[in-house]
Amino acid sequence: MMEKLFFIFLILPYFSTGQFAQPTENYQNSRDLSSDLKLYWNNNEIEITFEIHFTNAQWVLFGLKSSDFSDIILGWLFSDGIGHFSDRHLLPNNTIVHDSDLNWIPLDAFTQNNITVLKFKRNIKLLCDVSTSDEDLDIVTGPMNVVFALGNEINRKDDSVVLSTINEVQIELLAQTNSPFSCPSKPVEPVLNSEPTANYQYELSLVAGVYKIYWNYTDTDVLIELHCKTNGWVGFGFSPNGGMDGSDVAIGWISNGQVNFTDRHIVGRQVLIDKNQDWKLLYFSESNGINVFKFTRKIKLCDSDDLTIEQGSPYIIFAYGDQDPSFGADISYHGMNRGGKVVSFISSPPVKDTFVPDDLEILDATISHVILPKLDTFYYCKGFEVPKEFSQKRHIYKWELILPKMNVERMHHTLIYECKRDFNISKGFQPGYCYKDENKMQNCQSISFAWAYGGNNIDIYPRDMGYPIGGDTDYLYYIFEIHYDNPQMTLAYIESITWRYYMTRNLRPKELGIFTLGTDSSAYSIAIPPGVDHFPIKTYCFNECIKDLNEENITIVSAIPHTHLVGIEVWTKIIRKGNDIGYLFYNRNYDFNYQTSYTLNPYVNITAHDELITQCVYKTTSRDQFVFGGESTRDEMCFHFLTYYPRKPNFKVCGNVPFVEDYAALLIKLNQSGNAQVPNLGNSMETLNSAVEQTFQTIQINDFVRKTFKEFYNMTRMTGFCGEKLIGPKNQTKARNTYIEPDLCAVSNDNQNGIFQFVNMIFNWILASIAEWIKSIFY
Repeated sequence: MMEKLFFIFLILPYFSTGQFAQPTENYQNSRDLSSDLKLYWNNNEIEITFEIHFTNAQWVLFGLKSSDFSDIILGWLFSDGIGHFSDRHLLPNNTIVHDSDLNWIPLDAFTQNNITVLKFKRNIKLLCDVSTSDEDLDIVTGPMNVVFALGNEINRKDDSVVLSTINEVQIELLAQTNSPFSCPSKPVEPVLNSEPTANYQYELSLVAGVYKIYWNYTDTDVLIELHCKTNGWVGFGFSPNGGMDGSDVAIGWISNGQVNFTDRHIVGRQVLIDKNQDWKLLYFSESNGINVFKFTRKIKLCDSDDLTIEQGSPYIIFAYGDQDPSFGADISYHGMNRGGKVVSFISSPPVKDTFVPDDLEILDATISHVILPKLDTFYYCKGFEVPKEFSQKRHIYKWELILPKMNVERMHHTLIYECKRDFNISKGFQPGYCYKDENKMQNCQSISFAWAYGGNNIDIYPRDMGYPIGGDTDYLYYIFEIHYDNPQMTLAYIESITWRYYMTRNLRPKELGIFTLGTDSSAYSIAIPPGVDHFPIKTYCFNECIKDLNEENITIVSAIPHTHLVGIEVWTKIIRKGNDIGYLFYNRNYDFNYQTSYTLNPYVNITAHDELITQCVYKTTSRDQFVFGGESTRDEMCFHFLTYYPRKPNFKVCGNVPFVEDYAALLIKLNQSGNAQVPNLGNSMETLNSAVEQTFQTIQINDFVRKTFKEFYNMTRMTGFCGEKLIGPKNQTKARNTYIEPDLCAVSNDNQNGIFQFVNMIFNWILASIAEWIKSIFY
């Protein structure tokens, strides 16, 4: 039966044209809403999928109308692949308002032959828990009023459009063959009904509703409490690489009120009991099918059967059995009841300071409803102005990153860049690709806040510290950057992500800044051959960049190491007056998926006599091609972000790149050895860049090449940079000594040897005395 069509405003005649692109799937229904707009749709008993094709317009509005409002979407896609999709509602006075929740879900967006395609879906029933809504409408059987509009004027600052004419048509959207239509079923989340026996700073669910751990730590010990819903045994421990072999574990079970708890280690698949029982059980219980074990151990154990719990991101492993071992027997195979996870086990504690100042102010910077190009990786930037009413300086005492519900796993990292005070972002800067805009590159490169996937999304500073904003602070504008990771190159969409500042006008005594160490993310600074187990690259902050401190030291409060997928280790050392005095921070277990901020304990001072060396180590045994420095997650970076006080306007970035003449000599060596075809290097950076590109297209992969690149990064001269200053070329800093961390086990063993020698001396003295006494009697 043909649908009844009627028009509130002028509608172009209904006819079919051949100008639209092919739909992305087979649709049961389609309508030409105008000569420039075509609608396709399918539905089942729960969802309905729409696909809109439009041309001769920048944006499209589409939705459902009631007597009080219209439930609509608004979308567009620019030629650079960046666009917009939002769930909104339209008021009778034609005001368009954002909805509080996203119920129309984007599925695809692209342009083909000047036709823009937007594909999206929604539930047929949205009013499942409420009877009415002023934002959303259910789709019902029978004819429904459908509204649509096209237009060209877009305000990219606030994502508003100029709406002049709204068209309306009545269409029967639901195919009766799919009825009855129902609300989507809500997943039942498993729940572990148990409470910890004490207050813990950390907690982690390993298996939802089944296995959870809580823990605290001091400088020397960890306290762990695990809860597991099982009628059998429970295992937990640390692994050198995520596997079983070489792991240090504890195994426990409770049978007839009796506990069996042992410290063990794993060799191959044998779970062997340690000679020394270093995991100490403090509490156990079994109730309602939930086993609880509370235990402690030293962070560093001088025992070959145990592992040290390193600061950084070590692997933890866990397993549990379905039944207790029978009397006199050991644990059975765990089957699928096991897992592993990389966890920042010893890191900055999640601050639970509930202090709220009387003059609390909140400032949000939000990026929302953005469609990104279907690329492997993309950097999206949007600029913000410090509010003009902030004539008085505030201190940010807490920040929070409110992550999106959709695609959160694709948020590789986000950064806030400060812009130079004399730069006005409102003049010419448009939201979009970060590294296309020279204004951003030249004027907004000082990092103030950083978050990476796996890290804490809330940070609260100590009560005597704050980060400045407003007043005479050295920035008036800032850039919000998002690195979006999209290896499947499907629809890239940012629903909403907000960087929220909590501020006070009561300035704190210690004003914070961010100091960034590292190197350029390019093939010059980072070129790592495949098949290498341990490939170090050092970067330097030379003393010329630090000596201006004079007698005013700075204090480092926290550190965020950052590389990409093949990075396995990051450290920064302090060289003071030519002497290696130790690590500022060392992450021996770096993992890209678990990046976080590490509060230093104790804080570390940097003086005018210092130089800093940062080293990133990479493992490329899983790669068959060179890994270069670059923007993609599959490329690499090497950075160390340090939070410090007191803040200094010119103390923001410090690093280096290999000296260009040494890099040219590397290419010549590869050419002369027959391992690459290197063209004429020319006498400009443009010709050198071209030569580098051609070199790596022809380069051989062998041990000579691996050795050559490792030697190059170990010996090349460096060109340093900090602020506006260029330094060098300079030789790499070589300390007079190599700092060796104290071996606590060696100290312990020395003490044990000293005690043994003392006891042995006393024993020998007693034996000698007895011998003298015997002599006095018998001789």
